[in-house]
Amino acid sequence: MSDFMLRGIGYLISITLVLYALSSLSAGVAFFSTSVGRLFGLVVAILLAYSLSRIFYGLPLDWGADGESLSHTVALMLPLYAFSFVAMLYFGAERFMDMARPGFVSEWSPFLIPYSLAFWALSGILTAFFYDAVPYELFSERGRIAGIIGATAVFALNYNQPLLTGFWRPEDIIFFGAAFAHSYSVNGKVSSLVIAYLLSELPLWWCLLSPLGGGAFAGYITVRFLISAYFLFRHLA
Repeated sequence: MSDFMLRGIGYLISITLVLYALSSLSAGVAFFSTSVGRLFGLVVAILLAYSLSRIFYGLPLDWGADGESLSHTVALMLPLYAFSFVAMLYFGAERFMDMARPGFVSEWSPFLIPYSLAFWALSGILTAFFYDAVPYELFSERGRIAGIIGATAVFALNYNQPLLTGFWRPEDIIFFGAAFAHSYSVNGKVSSLVIAYLLSELPLWWCLLSPLGGGAFAGYITVRFLISAYFLFRHLA
């Protein structure tokens, strides 16, 4: 077994144990259930993940993004976006929008616009850099498939921390885990994954579009679906 594969396994075990420990410790502290506490917890998680990535990987990643890498990632999201589009048509725009409301939000306020952007941007950085890109680089020493599998395993164990919460979402694992890792394997642009993550998070767009009503939310769902379909057609052509 290569040194990189051993480091990949070490990274998978270490980041999972460290971030689960952080969640367990913060669960009993009231501060972490507040708006500021949630942001602070994400910052701490990113700093811990960054420290582990420097230990096991060491080299800085490419923060860049370009139109080609972003369009590739968004194209891979088409089944997810199509599902949201069909669900929106089935439930109706207003009800589907209400279903997207974040669980920690009781009612909309202007504060939610900057807060949601900061919260999901940090979540996207944690996901794209430390659940997808770093483990891909470590495990891909054995080839692209090994890299994608390794990154998907890190993502599956840490996103929503299902071993603590019991909250498994196969669609997240397929798209934010495997599809993101595949896109990174093709383009090597982590920031494109972050942007695609922000485009994909319905609770974020509830926070941004709620004052404009269901019509605006339906427009976002529709345009997102059409753009993704166009990008997939362009990449397949």
